[in-house]
Amino acid sequence: MELSQEQLETLDKGQPVSLVVDGRSCVLLSNQTYARVRELIEDWDPSTMKRHMAELMADDWNDPAMNVYDD
Repeated sequence: MELSQEQLETLDKGQPVSLVVDGRSCVLLSNQTYARVRELIEDWDPSTMKRHMAELMADDWNDPAMNVYDD
């Protein structure tokens, strides 16, 4: 399988790439992202989940536009 330059850049940023392979909807993850997701699934623990979600979502949560939800 060959990916477009845009898809490769998306993976390099740690973001998933949506694909359709033989009529099947799929998501391609980098090894690093997959390892983090796998850890979340295998070691399901609310405190671990909270820590990982904080790491994964930090940029979005720290966006000044999100301040409207703080009240």
